[in-house]
Amino acid sequence: MEACFHGGRRKQAMQRFANKVALVTGASTGIGLETIKRIREEGGTVFAAHRRGKIDIEGVASISLDVTDEGNWTRAISKVVSAAGRLDILINNAGVRESGSVEETSLEQWRRLIDTNLTSIFLGCRAAVPAIRQAGGGAIVNVGSITGIRGTENMVAYSASKSGITSMTSSLALDLASDNIRVNAVCPAAIRTRMVTNWLNSSQDTDAAEAAVLAKHPIGRIGRPDEVASVIAFLASDDSSFMTGMSIPVDGGRSIR
Repeated sequence: MEACFHGGRRKQAMQRFANKVALVTGASTGIGLETIKRIREEGGTVFAAHRRGKIDIEGVASISLDVTDEGNWTRAISKVVSAAGRLDILINNAGVRESGSVEETSLEQWRRLIDTNLTSIFLGCRAAVPAIRQAGGGAIVNVGSITGIRGTENMVAYSASKSGITSMTSSLALDLASDNIRVNAVCPAAIRTRMVTNWLNSSQDTDAAEAAVLAKHPIGRIGRPDEVASVIAFLASDDSSFMTGMSIPVDGGRSIR
């Protein structure tokens, strides 16, 4: 099959997500937004979930969703199924990044990170699995972090929340395999998102902070959101039909340094 490259994105003649319905959280910017574009371009019906604002992409429906609220999840899944008749794919991308050592991290901050990054995925999967099962199976992709594979200094709560995603992904995969539901995760390192840009800009010396980040990545640069979206799309598609329970680093080689 012929494929071409344009703007760093692989364009395929085949529509991998034709007749598939996907819900993507954390959808307004960065990795979530690029994932929506990718699935939409490849023929999928996409629902963009976020706390506020509207996703201005033709054919993409927006859903207001607080990922830490159980009732919000129930209503969001119901809206998707009512509108599209099914749900095949869940992309758990919503998350927050905050720094702090164990002594600097308040209990409030700890709970905020655990609730937003980890409990949200538990709630999302619990709400979505019956609909995906009803559709005959499908795929769940959780967005973790390289810190879920290797701890990072001064990020005790964030690292804990992302490590939980890695373990939970494996457990979910075992529980759901018999339902033809595959569960995998991507673990990005530094990606040029609003989250990372804000963190760099908050540093006392932005250039020095970025240089330190670059030094951790053998590829020698910060990643792009569309590079992570490409891996998410692969894991959500039938191209990865014999993969489940995996947490895949998308990290410019950081995890092997």
